[in-house]
Order: sequence, then structure tokens, then C-alpha cells
Amino acid sequence: MSDPVPSPRRRRPRRLLPAAALAATVTLAGAAGLIPGPLRGAPAGAQPVPAGSAGVTRYFGRGAYDGIRAAVAATPRSCELSDDELAALVMAPVFKEVSMAETPETAPSPMTLSRWDEWTGVRSGSDNMHANYGLYPFADPGTPYPRAYWTPGVGIFQYDSGGVGAPFTAAELVDVQYVAGDVAAGMAGRYCGAGGDGYARRAAAWQPWQGLGGIAKSEALFQDMMAVGTPAFARIGLVDGIENGGGMQARTCVTGGRTVPCWYIDPSKAQGANWWALDDPTGGPAGSGEAPLPAPFYVVKEDGFEVRHFMAVDSGYPVDLAGRRVLGQNARPRDGQPQSGIVWQDWSDLCDTSRPEMGCAVPPSPAPAPAAGPPGTPVPVPDLLRVYRPEDTDGSPFPFTGVF
Repeated sequence: MSDPVPSPRRRRPRRLLPAAALAATVTLAGAAGLIPGPLRGAPAGAQPVPAGSAGVTRYFGRGAYDGIRAAVAATPRSCELSDDELAALVMAPVFKEVSMAETPETAPSPMTLSRWDEWTGVRSGSDNMHANYGLYPFADPGTPYPRAYWTPGVGIFQYDSGGVGAPFTAAELVDVQYVAGDVAAGMAGRYCGAGGDGYARRAAAWQPWQGLGGIAKSEALFQDMMAVGTPAFARIGLVDGIENGGGMQARTCVTGGRTVPCWYIDPSKAQGANWWALDDPTGGPAGSGEAPLPAPFYVVKEDGFEVRHFMAVDSGYPVDLAGRRVLGQNARPRDGQPQSGIVWQDWSDLCDTSRPEMGCAVPPSPAPAPAAGPPGTPVPVPDLLRVYRPEDTDGSPFPFTGVF
């Protein structure tokens, strides 16, 4: 390592360098495959050893590791690159991004939310740090609701909406297998497309993580996992109790008159290294301290948007709050990016059907379809199935209704 590693409690998760986001369309039906539930595909290849085994130097959650192995096994590649090698490529940046994991208690948490996107005190869309003011409700760092904070860097790989994380919701980034599929595909493509020796190819695979000596650090971690003379991953100890989703919960919510899949992210339930969830939740002074720790929030994906709901029952604030981001766009309001930023509102109709205290009124089942008439007979379209676009409304927040 070229520089000292901060202690786990104060370690800054590193930001990924902005990169062209791959075009991706993930429907609600596809998103419904997120955790919890059985992993999609059995892990294969070399296996780490139980935590506490002799020779272990780093620790990893058992569920998170299985998620990575399943994603790797499903990743096509155009050159000679074994599952073990690709899995080690994928895992190496995790340790430098989230935790060096030198004890079982500091194994990387899939729920990691970045605390280091603090605002500089300069309100500007010229770069991400100046534009972090837009991550606070209504783009106001002086808000009375600082914990309704939109964390842009999420998950075990710290994908950021300002770069490769732009196409994904927070729930997708917390689900290790889901996001590892994108990580593995990108690494395999860069590795196989690069020339030179193995080191040069690995450096190409880790290009998005190259900041702050990331390639050299990832190489050292890769060599530790694939050490000559020992079985692959024999120095990685698997820790039980760290699931593929790190404590995130899949729920069913009612919003906009519809029943939809939603995901509940509660930092206090984070599995693995949770130093980031224990520090002062309100954040520090502009440009010198951590950004606020978000209160528990819900994630809903709908018609090209990520919506995060901060409910009063969780935040303790007198109002519900919700923010909406265009998927594929930076959560921060950036110059020259007209769709970047978050649209906020000081109300939310979201209701979690698993929480009686929220008093959900579940929408009625749709009426039966009308009987088919003779060929050529027009079939009326029920109002519930109509889709209203922004130009059809008075411009009020969250204008999308209907079934998607």
C-alpha cells in the first residue's frame, strides 16, 4: 500500500471517477428480482474459508460473496479469464472503497452509504463537490430536515450517480448480486479489450477505480486473494450474517393508487462494517465534516425515475418528504446537464403494507376485462390504464399515474 489506511470507523469510501454510463432499462418486473430471496444462480469456483481459519487476512460477508460469485458465473467474456480471476478482480476494489476488512466485524457492508459527499460551502454546478448542496431537501443545506439526505454513493462498490452508478437505484446498488453483474461485465470487457500482460489488463479492468492510487491498491489485494502457493481465496474468511442485501428489506408499498415493490433501507440495520452509520447523523460543517446520515428511507422505481421517500414515522420530522431523480442522471444539479438534480416535495402518499401503523388502504382489484365483441369492435380503455404525461397536467410534482 502506498499510504496509510484510515481506521475502519473514519475511513472515507472513495468516489468512483465519472464514466460514461452504459444504457440500461430495468423494468419494475425486473427490479422485483432484488433481494431478499434465493440468489439467482449457484456460486462456483474456489471458496474462501470460515472466519477464524488459519491464514485469513481479510473478511467478507458470506451472502455478499455468494452474490458476487453468482454474478461472475453469469458474465460472458471474450478472452481467457477464469471465474476465480474475475471474482478477484471484482472484489479487489471493494476493500479500498468500503473497508479493509481486517476483522470479522469490519467485513464490507452491502448497505454502505457514503458520508463524504459533504458540501464545500460554494453553491455551484461546476463540479460534484460544489453541487452537493443539491443533495439536501429542496437544495438547501440549511434545511430543518438534513437527514432526508440523498446519498449519491451507495453500496459495496460505491457506485455514484455522478458516474457509473447513474442508471441504478439505491436498492439495485445495495443488492450485491445485482450490481456485481454490471461490475463484472465492465471489468471483463475492459480486461479482454486491453493489450499487454496480466497487470496491464487488470489495470484496465480497474480504470473506474483508479483515483487515489486505486489500481496499485487493487493489484495488491488481488495478489493477496490469488497468492501463489495457496488455494484461491484461502486468505478470505467468510462471515455469517452478512446477506447479499446487507440488511435491506424488500417490501410492498401503496403509492399513487398502485401497489408497487419497494425497498426499505435502514442504516441502523446495516450488516458488516457500519462505522458510517454510527457517526454524528447530522453531518459536520460545510467542507470539513461528513454529510448527514440519511434517516431510514424507501426506494421506488417508476417509469424511468428513482424515488426516495423519507417518512415522518421514521425521520421524526413533522412532514413526509420525497425526492425524484431521472435514472441515468447525476443526483447533483450540474451545469450543462438539464436533467440532473433532484425534484423534492414536502409530502408523500407512500404506505408500507407491512407496517400497520401506516394504515395502508390497499387499492381494490381491477374490474374484469370487458367481454370481447365482434371483430373490429373498439374496446374502451379504463381510466386506471391511461398514462398521463407531464404535458397533460398542471405541472404538479410526480405527475405520473396509471399502470406502467
